[in-house]
Amino acid sequence: MPNRCQANVHDAHYKWIAARDGEHCLACFIERGVQKKGKLQIDHANNDITDWSPKNLHLLCQTHNLKMRALTTQQHINLMRQYSARNERKREKIRGGEAEDIVSAVVDYTSGSPEMQVNVKCRKGFTDWTLGIINKYGSWPKKDIINSGAHVAGCNTQTSRRYLDALTGSVGPLQETRDETGTVVISFRKR
Repeated sequence: MPNRCQANVHDAHYKWIAARDGEHCLACFIERGVQKKGKLQIDHANNDITDWSPKNLHLLCQTHNLKMRALTTQQHINLMRQYSARNERKREKIRGGEAEDIVSAVVDYTSGSPEMQVNVKCRKGFTDWTLGIINKYGSWPKKDIINSGAHVAGCNTQTSRRYLDALTGSVGPLQETRDETGTVVISFRKR
């Protein structure tokens, strides 16, 4: 993605990061417990403004964004990883241990069209079933998750494949690997 993205793309990234981390300067929140809001900037942890991958993006106030630029790339990455981990623990305490659906936090599908409302229901059914199977057995064949998950959730296999793609994406809780027989299996991501 180019370093100067269109305003609507920038806004979408901003909303997604704010839903994931909270709409405050990550550094102010971790260092001083202050949820400094206002004019926030999207920070690229690896200092590569063309890298728009989710794990590379954070919201910072202008002061902290400028301070981060003075660090080496590795120092910047390490500090942002520490801040992100501490932020997640703080947000988990605030939420009372309940998982938050980042996509639903950005877009309220429950008040949308009937198709959007069905998607919310099916996605939750698929996600709950999939995470339950993985939690119980440690791993499960990808093909069976797609097919059985579609049946359980009440959607088609193409939709369940998209749900699984989201769960195994770079910020998702699951990962794809191969077992000793060469079968593609899904398991929890090792952090």
